[in-house]
Amino acid sequence: MKHCLKFLVVFFACGLASCSRQTDMYRQPMGYEVPSSLFSAVQQISDYSQPRSVKNIRVGMLLPLSGKYKNLGENLRNAGLLAQFDINSDSFELLFYDTKGTADGAKEAFNQAIDENVQIILGPVLAEEVGAVRRARSGRDVPVISFTSDTDKVGKGVYTMALLLSNQAERIVRYACEEGKKRLAILAPDDPSGDIAIETAQKTAKQCGMEVTKLAVYNPTFINYEPYVLSVLPESVALAKEKKEKERLARKQNKDLPPPDEEQEPAEEEIPIAEQLEFDCLFIADTDNRLKSIASLFALYDVTPDVVPFLGMSTWREPSLTQEGALVNARFSDLPMTGFKSFAQKYKDTYRKEPVRLASLTYDAVALAYVLGQEEAIHAASITRPNGFSGVDGLFRFNKDGTSERLLGISKIVARNTFGTIERPARTFDEEAFLKEGLDDIRLINEWQAHRPILREPELMMDEADNLTTAETSAADDGFVDEADMIDVTPTTMSD
Repeated sequence: MKHCLKFLVVFFACGLASCSRQTDMYRQPMGYEVPSSLFSAVQQISDYSQPRSVKNIRVGMLLPLSGKYKNLGENLRNAGLLAQFDINSDSFELLFYDTKGTADGAKEAFNQAIDENVQIILGPVLAEEVGAVRRARSGRDVPVISFTSDTDKVGKGVYTMALLLSNQAERIVRYACEEGKKRLAILAPDDPSGDIAIETAQKTAKQCGMEVTKLAVYNPTFINYEPYVLSVLPESVALAKEKKEKERLARKQNKDLPPPDEEQEPAEEEIPIAEQLEFDCLFIADTDNRLKSIASLFALYDVTPDVVPFLGMSTWREPSLTQEGALVNARFSDLPMTGFKSFAQKYKDTYRKEPVRLASLTYDAVALAYVLGQEEAIHAASITRPNGFSGVDGLFRFNKDGTSERLLGISKIVARNTFGTIERPARTFDEEAFLKEGLDDIRLINEWQAHRPILREPELMMDEADNLTTAETSAADDGFVDEADMIDVTPTTMSD
């Protein structure tokens, strides 16, 4: 690379306070199993133990430590304390403020933190809390790094560390593009999260020349999703299922009817389900019980992830979903798990219970605050540095509008309580940008394939091959090829 990539490595580590700081570069933390590629571009400081001056850092963390979300707040506080313990610095002070899980409570907690002269605020968690803090922050310089996924609540000095829906939807649809898929069907709930997923999926599909052929938006409060499933399936699939069901019931009522294989008239050759569908990949922007219901309905019509790829987001990494057979081999965008597994084990060893998935955010946030606190002043440029930061959940960075980006991989459901990795995340944001630029190349290829003339049907070539004489076969074996046989009629495919 022409320029040395510099990463500010903010990672969970024992003895982080002993790391010497020099031009925003940190040595890889010790004692955790972290993929070596994550730190391959990190310049390590030459003298690991050289003395340095340490600034006093006061950090405020706003969490719901009472009220409806008390258990969540305590879990996140435990993760923050674990990070403080790992930092192990007398100059680092972490203060907790109770938001009570309400907008008014968050505003009060924010004002108290400001009165106590904190240099940076971490949290709050809930969207309404973040909105209240953003309004209260007006005219103040203290940056806020929240944990909300509602991007409407960030900006103007308020950031979020959350994994955003748009980030996840873009990654999984881009994966489908890279796999050569050309027709996308989308099912999504009629709510804000569904709107974001649909908008992002359509935008990404357009970038690579993929056509969105089917779109079904359903009321998430409904119980029966079959009408929406049928709306994306061709009539032939529904009629075939109806015909088979009638035959099954008829034989059940009249046992004298011959079984299908003994009927005199030969059955018509069935067209494979995949060839009947008007899409070659299916994006379902939902999870939990609704996802199980939708997947099982598709399975009733013989549409499964083995027929067309089922595409989803990181919430599909849920053990209960692996018990739904209709989701086996379904694929989804996902955070790297190596760092979180190590963090979760340390959390469990310390607190004798499993952490919630969000706990890694507060751990990374505390470590980030410590590193940013070593600057002369914490300002927007240091928070939004392009190369980002590396934490428990991999590489992430903040944008100037307050949103965040994370590098995601692709995983799949393999079997009960088992997930597999299909693609690992990009190693750097530069690499991720390069991969995204490749969508234009895919779009051009798709457009060329859609408009080029069909010079010869593959079936016709197969018939001709079957009718070759012995002499013609020998000529071909000897290396002779007629010009007509050089016409390429196979679809161009993209390699990974």
